Amino acid sequence: MGTIIKRPQSNIDRKRALNKGKAKMDSVLPADNVLTTDTASRLTTAANNYDNGFAAIAAAAHIYHEKVDLFRPHRVLLKDYIDTYFTTMSSEIRIKKILASARALYGLPISNDNLPNLTTDDKLMAMGALVLSGDIVRIAAGGIAIATPTIAEYTIVYNAAHAAMSVISNALTTLTNAKNALNKQNVEINDVIKHVWDDAKSKYSLVAPAPQRVLCRQWGARFESRGVASEITGVCTDSITHALLPNVQIHIKGVGHREKSDIDGNYIINTILYEDIELIATLSGYEDQMVDFVKEDGVAKVVNVVMVKKIVT
Repeated sequence: MGTIIKRPQSNIDRKRALNKGKAKMDSVLPADNVLTTDTASRLTTAANNYDNGFAAIAAAAHIYHEKVDLFRPHRVLLKDYIDTYFTTMSSEIRIKKILASARALYGLPISNDNLPNLTTDDKLMAMGALVLSGDIVRIAAGGIAIATPTIAEYTIVYNAAHAAMSVISNALTTLTNAKNALNKQNVEINDVIKHVWDDAKSKYSLVAPAPQRVLCRQWGARFESRGVASEITGVCTDSITHALLPNVQIHIKGVGHREKSDIDGNYIINTILYEDIELIATLSGYEDQMVDFVKEDGVAKVVNVVMVKKIVT
């Protein structure tokens, strides 16, 4: 039941394949290097460039999330100012100092005095701008000024939030550009990985298939085979408390079927796949876990899963 080479399907898979191949190349004597001179040179360059690409993404992501965190007090304050502005307006409408129709200047219904929907940052900033533009039109038409907050006080808060949001937007652009730059490398990266694996397979071409795969795996190659059905079993636990974890969703990467751990943390997956297997484990409140291992055809495998709690910030 044939064996296929598992080509990398994600950037993480590509990085792992490059780094494993390069680590193997760097660890052997020149005489034991299975790669051609051209492949070895391309591998060194590709691994370095890809690592730099990942580093650029990590740095940009750090800055982006830092700016998002710094925006939080602006979000709270601006929302409070907008809510207060419209609460004051509602009071003035009730005592007939402002006509209810004025609410239409802010895109709000005139049949009620509900506060605007500010559930997202986009909605918050859009309404923030509408307060300024609507207030200008209303005052120009002879309307009274809102005293709590004054438009001058409000403008200071809005401008600070707008500036902070602009910083977030620029940080997101930098992060997006870093991701795009990494993805642009993938044509070259895929070709380098193919040459590394092909060189290894060529070097071990006279070796029997099973031991050949073991040798090629040292150079980053990965394989998938279908054979006799067997079980993968294990226990899911917390990394700190070692408590047994129920309801952990477990699946084999690339396979849609999922199983859940029981009340005692035990799970069972039946599969006909063997060779290089990746288990993905997910549970609310925990980091997603990937467990990579090699499985034999028709032989049950015990793979325990240790889940790490997410850090709450």
